[in-house]
Amino acid sequence: MVIYLSGERDAKKGWPEFENELRKIKDELERITGFIAEYGTKKDLCEEWEYACNVCDVLSWILGGISTEDFLSEDYLNINKLREIVKQIESRTGQKFENYY
Repeated sequence: MVIYLSGERDAKKGWPEFENELRKIKDELERITGFIAEYGTKKDLCEEWEYACNVCDVLSWILGGISTEDFLSEDYLNINKLREIVKQIESRTGQKFENYY
């Protein structure tokens, strides 16, 4: 199954139709990444596979399959680790995150 999202056409869609397309993409990605994980070699577990797994997680969060609390946890996004890295960069460089953007 190939699903294409084209800007102008999709901008006119309502949430229920767009949600359906997101679910189709997530379902296909889950099947693909699951198949690769179960039957593939270490070589098959490439950067594209890892990225697709991350996209599945994001789509699951958007579609309500993962709570925001869980999504921010170390099991997925690990926002606390990212915040720690920001503090390390601030200490090392003198740059302040609060001034960024």
